[in-house]
Amino acid sequence: MKLEIAFTNDFAQACAYRDQGYEPIECAFGQNQSVLGRFNLDHHGKESFREGVAIRACRDLHGALKDDPRFVVTGTPDADAVLAIIALADLVPKDCISPEFYRLVELNDVDPIGTDLLESREGVELAWFNQREGLYQNEAGFREAIALMTQLLTEGLTSEERDHVCKADAARRRNALEGMLSLRGKDGAELPLPKTLDAPLYRGPDFLKRDGRILVVKSAVWGFDVWYRAAPCVVSYASRMAKITVGCCNEEVARALFGEGGLGNVWSHFEGAWGGRETIGGSPRGVRMKLNDAYRTAAILGECLVG
Repeated sequence: MKLEIAFTNDFAQACAYRDQGYEPIECAFGQNQSVLGRFNLDHHGKESFREGVAIRACRDLHGALKDDPRFVVTGTPDADAVLAIIALADLVPKDCISPEFYRLVELNDVDPIGTDLLESREGVELAWFNQREGLYQNEAGFREAIALMTQLLTEGLTSEERDHVCKADAARRRNALEGMLSLRGKDGAELPLPKTLDAPLYRGPDFLKRDGRILVVKSAVWGFDVWYRAAPCVVSYASRMAKITVGCCNEEVARALFGEGGLGNVWSHFEGAWGGRETIGGSPRGVRMKLNDAYRTAAILGECLVG
């Protein structure tokens, strides 16, 4: 049976597809919560207690939807969602997806700053996928991402491609640093922006000894591994997709900043279906945001700080 991908930014439409037999993959819609199918393949919001979708699909469900590969998706075609689709639909043999790779996809999805991808062979491969352009939030973007991931799993990378990944990642980090716009402390005062990448990550309670609290960035690249060296909470405005992502570097820090529940405590302060996990979330699906919205988001977060 031919692979079918239905993309939607609408909660009710995702439910309708699910009721027609499409399996939802990471169909989370902020305060509307998640649309779940047979296999409960989401781990956002109230489903954040679950493992990531790729690790469950690859380890436990490979080929489960081979004879009925219909999926409903939303948001960005990231490695977690794409790898889950490939495994469920049996688009590549199971032995082409190593446990080391899908476990790294899981780790990178829930804790993207905790591991330097360039330190392992599988990490460089995942970094190669993350660097691909044209993976837009639509059906075509998901199909392109599936094709690229399938190519990666079946053909691997040449030594030249691996070298290029490392050089491109160094450029990404520089661009991320240049994208920092505003850093504020606990009292709301503006603080100087860092000029280098050598500051330690905000990972534990020691961050309370430092001044930075909320960083606003505008960037065309992913850079949380850089931005969390400036502040424990980041408001990222993705100019190409016109969306806002709010992140805290881990659960311990999210709770110290916003109380038990972390960012889950702040979504109700925004208009519309903002939402996500305890440590990360953002603006409503399909709503185009502006840079000024990112600054307003930071102001609201500042009012919610408890630490």
